[in-house]
Amino acid sequence: MKPGRFYGVGIGPGDPRYLTLKAVDVFRAVDLIFTVVGHNSKFSVSRQVIDSVTEVRAEKRELTFSMARDYELRRARVRENAEALIKELKAGRDCAFATLGDPMTYSTFGYLLQIIAEELPQLETEVVPGITSFAALAAKSKTVLVEDEESLHVFPGQNVEHPETLKLRPKSANIILKSYKNRNRLVEYFSKEKDCRLIYGSRLCLDGEFTATAAEEIVAHPDEYLSLMIIKKD
Repeated sequence: MKPGRFYGVGIGPGDPRYLTLKAVDVFRAVDLIFTVVGHNSKFSVSRQVIDSVTEVRAEKRELTFSMARDYELRRARVRENAEALIKELKAGRDCAFATLGDPMTYSTFGYLLQIIAEELPQLETEVVPGITSFAALAAKSKTVLVEDEESLHVFPGQNVEHPETLKLRPKSANIILKSYKNRNRLVEYFSKEKDCRLIYGSRLCLDGEFTATAAEEIVAHPDEYLSLMIIKKD
């Protein structure tokens, strides 16, 4: 039997109105849509977005991923979920994996794709790009990310315990994704740098959305997993 087709679909930061027409076409065409839910969460943002799409005939199934610090534990859960996808693809079902933001930018989809491609090297795959969280924050705060000779840099923020090690370049925009664990130390450090400006956002496009630029306002707000900041350095 010919395997089904595999789609990685970016659904944007969480507002269904940010779905592309291409993404909607895929969700309406496939047999099975996989969404993501956190290990300690009963709510799936990606499932909420998918449920808003009309005329979807596909079965919907949630996958749980681990956020443990132990890399092997996280990798084991990714492989387990990849095997669930492989089983359906081998049965000839077209499958879509819906991921927040963009599938090729700090996304679990990249790990799944690698495992699935090794198992099914002839598999037909397609990636549908999505709006990133930092594009959404820039738009909501009316912040120009980069222009002229400025450069753009993206960092995973969960392990940045020492902000001074980032060594930001002059004339740059720096995205710190998932800044929740180290947010306050990042804010404290960079708010004292005279040539830096902070823009912080959490739960963008969802209930409880929050954006701020003042250090005291940011640190007074509760930490959120779905959070990021932009640091503009002159």
